[in-house]
Parts: sequence; C-alpha cells; structure tokens
Amino acid sequence: MLQSFQMSVPADARYRVLAPEVAGKFAALAGCSETEANAVLADVERAAAELAGAGDNIALVFGADADGLSVTLTCGGQSKTVRRDISAAK
Repeated sequence: MLQSFQMSVPADARYRVLAPEVAGKFAALAGCSETEANAVLADVERAAAELAGAGDNIALVFGADADGLSVTLTCGGQSKTVRRDISAAK
C-alpha cells in the first residue's frame, strides 16, 4: 500500500509542471501501467491549469486505497480530484 502525502506548488506555470510529474510517478508506484500513469499525469496537469487562476499556490493530497489512487488539488478555495482505479493493475 502506498503512503499518502501532501505537497504544495506555486500556481505559476513555471512551477506548476511539478504537480503532474509527481502525480505520474505516484501512479507508477501504485502499479499503474505507463499508459495509465500518463493519463493521471495529463488529468492532474489539466486540473492544475484550471485551478491556477484561483490563488497563488496549489495544494495536492495524494492518497491510495485498495481500489485506487486519488490526487486532490486545491487552490483558492476551489478543488478538483483525479481518481484512478488500480485494482486491475495489481
């Protein structure tokens, strides 16, 4: 089982790119295929870009359970969650 963790990145596009990269690595650690990990990366990249105008920093909470992984992004009181089923990847 993966350990849950949190991080924060500036909403500025120069730093925001770190969020999807970490999300992709997290998905790979969870046992996702390269294709699934890239999909998580793309979904987090899209969510971070959509939230970027809401505040200065984007907080990310990475979590996993027996059925899947999630990345919740929060910025300026708005949030989005990316969830991926990984039960088939085990």
